[in-house]
Amino acid sequence: MLLTCLSLPQYINTYKFLINISRHQVQEVFQESDLSERLDKMNDLFADFVNKLEIWNKLEEQYDFRADQAKTQKKLEEIYESLKKHFTNEKDEKQEQVKEFLKNLEGKVVPEHIMKVINEEIQRFLTMEKHHSEVQVSRTYLDYLTKMPYGLSAPENFDIKLAKETLDNSHYGMDDVKKRILEFIAVGKLRNTVQGKILCFVGPPGVGKTSIGESIATSLGRKFHRIALGGDRDTSTLKGFRRTYVGAVPGKIVRALKSVEVENPVLLIDEVDKIGQRSVHGDPGSALLEILDPEQNSAFTDDFLDVPIDLSKVLFLCTANSLDTLHPALLDRMEIIHVAGYTHSEKRHILNNYLLPTAIKNTGLLNASETPYTITEKVKDYIIQNYCREPGVRSLKKLVNKVAEKIAFEIVDKQESGEKVENITVDVDTIEKYIGHPIFKSNKFYGLLPPPGVVIGLAYNDYGGSILYIESTQSSHFNEGRGEVKVTGQLGDVMKESTMIAQTFAKNFLNKHFSNDENVTRYLETHNLHIHFPEGAVKKDGPSAGITITSAMISLALGKSVPQDIAMTGEISLNGKVLAIGGVKEKTMAAAREGVSKLIFPKANERDVNDLPAYIKEGLQFYFVEDYQDVFKVLFPEVKIQQ
Repeated sequence: MLLTCLSLPQYINTYKFLINISRHQVQEVFQESDLSERLDKMNDLFADFVNKLEIWNKLEEQYDFRADQAKTQKKLEEIYESLKKHFTNEKDEKQEQVKEFLKNLEGKVVPEHIMKVINEEIQRFLTMEKHHSEVQVSRTYLDYLTKMPYGLSAPENFDIKLAKETLDNSHYGMDDVKKRILEFIAVGKLRNTVQGKILCFVGPPGVGKTSIGESIATSLGRKFHRIALGGDRDTSTLKGFRRTYVGAVPGKIVRALKSVEVENPVLLIDEVDKIGQRSVHGDPGSALLEILDPEQNSAFTDDFLDVPIDLSKVLFLCTANSLDTLHPALLDRMEIIHVAGYTHSEKRHILNNYLLPTAIKNTGLLNASETPYTITEKVKDYIIQNYCREPGVRSLKKLVNKVAEKIAFEIVDKQESGEKVENITVDVDTIEKYIGHPIFKSNKFYGLLPPPGVVIGLAYNDYGGSILYIESTQSSHFNEGRGEVKVTGQLGDVMKESTMIAQTFAKNFLNKHFSNDENVTRYLETHNLHIHFPEGAVKKDGPSAGITITSAMISLALGKSVPQDIAMTGEISLNGKVLAIGGVKEKTMAAAREGVSKLIFPKANERDVNDLPAYIKEGLQFYFVEDYQDVFKVLFPEVKIQQ
């Protein structure tokens, strides 16, 4: 027995990896002077050792180490885990994770059907081996399922004054948009909820559609989350991936709810008009129907979670640049709010009161106040007019920052060179040194009276609005043509059809009202025409050039010019009716910018023009027409026509 006691260290060294004892315990055995006490202490340690050795022998019998190396490695890992479980005092990792999952549910009102799924998945998770292929999937599933905000809602605020103040502080102008938002909040106050409506803000880039959504969330006291869908072609982006796929995760809607941790956030779905078209992966636009429809989204099912989730308390907002590509059924479920671009005066106000002070602060020019620098008022108008014609203020912000940065560089460069820093003046004569040559120039490239066949139209594009010349000329000599028309200028299908309609109507109009002048009535029959839309690199399409194309043909046939101070817009029917158009504000602003003082609009758009602010219409004369004869009288008042 004494020999055994003395040889204990040898056993300990041999099977040390099996015995979870400290050096202090071994030292106590050898320091005990009483042999009986020493034997008792040794016996306790040795009994524990024998017990563990028996377990080790069972493991050796269970696993065959004569297999190949890969299988042996795997079995050794399994043995290691078993040893840790039997021989260490470490806490069970799975049990700790389950405690975390259950802790996630504290304070929440979990629906019964979801709680049942959670309990079943926890039992399944506990029975899995640690290295099972689905352990991580189950862990991720439980993490999302238990972190959803069941029954958690942020308190709402329907204070109209606060909402108005928030909107005014974050956006200048946009009175019609702000008024509609305040009406929306007022209705929510009376109903004590804003559910049941989907607002969609439509407008060109850079006008503040996304920031309007943030302002609404701030006004209501709700949490805000933005979901970008531009270019997505897979319905799984919204509805999640099934758990059978490797790396499966929930969709963006579920992830957003997990992030905001409340059931009633404001979710802004950005760029809904740029969602990818139907593909082998499904149609994301159709998938949005279940999410945005108030009648369906109370039981939205994400493919990853595979349980109904209530989205009825979420306030959904959408943004789009155009409605042309939106799913018709989706468009039917939305309330459209058009966000027009900023006028010149509005941009000037934003530049003076926000963009320039922010740029000066961010570039450190406030710290260089002893160094004089001046940005003239005239150059501010010049920048807006010649560099930043787009509806928004995004490029204006970039250019202002660029000017401030170059001023800062000029100051620091001179200071380090030991030069005296004199007053730095940014004006019209020096602005190109800071931001380069002007991007935009006047689109008017004819004199006061252009040649016959040239007419100015009004167009709406990504930059808001612009004037558009339509040039027509004969491409054959007298009696050599067949009345054919060639069109150039990269036109879309709609404008090509407008050209054919305009040609047919122009022939009938001349034949009816100038029957006593054979040269006029037969002009379009005996001459081939070439109609060109300048700036051929820019794609042009839209149903508003009908009366302009018709006027160009009739002007050419009559040999009479249309003055440069007249511009027009409106589609034409085969019988000469002038149809309504869109983009009234943008087209009016473009005409005023180019010095066009007389505008011809469809009678159907008279109310839209009347709703424009007075400063936009200042100095402009409007003619509202229902039939092409009204257009003809404005263009050629001196020409008498047969009735």
